Amino acid sequence: MLSGYLVSKSYLSRQSLLVYAEARILRIYPALWLNLLLIVLVLGPAATTLDLRAYFSHQGTWSYLGHNARLFPDILHRLPGVFLDNPRPGVNGSLWTLPVEVRMYLIVAVLGATRVLAHRHVFNAVALAMVIFYALAPEHFFLLHHPRQERLGVYFLLGALFFVNARQIPVTLTGLALLSTALGGFYWASVRGTAFNLVYATWFAYLVLYISFHPRLKMPDLGKHGDFSYGLYLYAFPVTQSCILWLGPDRPWLILALGFVITLLFAVLSWFIVEKPALRLKGLLRGR
Repeated sequence: MLSGYLVSKSYLSRQSLLVYAEARILRIYPALWLNLLLIVLVLGPAATTLDLRAYFSHQGTWSYLGHNARLFPDILHRLPGVFLDNPRPGVNGSLWTLPVEVRMYLIVAVLGATRVLAHRHVFNAVALAMVIFYALAPEHFFLLHHPRQERLGVYFLLGALFFVNARQIPVTLTGLALLSTALGGFYWASVRGTAFNLVYATWFAYLVLYISFHPRLKMPDLGKHGDFSYGLYLYAFPVTQSCILWLGPDRPWLILALGFVITLLFAVLSWFIVEKPALRLKGLLRGR
């Protein structure tokens, strides 16, 4: 939901498809590529049950690197002989959301380039058509690659809707109370399925914005020293899998504590070594 809100804002503040594309590419791909190289060239050889010659000659090793570096059409999760005996196999299960995110970026690009995003009434009509489409055929919603991802598209769409209509939608306690009442009514009436999902998603999106903008609920600025969120996302899964492999799965609190410290260290390094320098390239690439 926040991504839909902020990415729509990003496009409208730039009003340029090229500038928008450059910003999205520099934010997503450099840190991802470093993550994939470290996993394939460092973690994989250290954790695989295969000998190194077999590991590096296996087609799956280089398929993991090349396929995931594109993010299309989806993600490969396994490296040869790596974490196969863990309770949940897979090297970086979190990455499945990135192709979904990139698809949302492309849809914003299309809506922006066609000027739909810049005209509130037109965008609202398109959004309404998308909601109707979701209600009738959720498995095909938002041109997603797999079924059961449609709710992610709904939340992204709601974030975009709230931004485009920010001046017309007051974020107040009264609004939150009304949506909470509606959600409670649907719940107690045992209304489930698409209708309930839409009401819940709207309530949740509104709640997040209410917390974000309420003057007395000011959140601490966790990003004042750097934006480590993407690095945490990229490294949490492989670090946790490594801790499980080397410590065993029966020590969850130690895995949690140690895994968080190591993941945060990688996230900080990712920000200062790759992500922040990559973002400084904005404008330079367009100039060339």
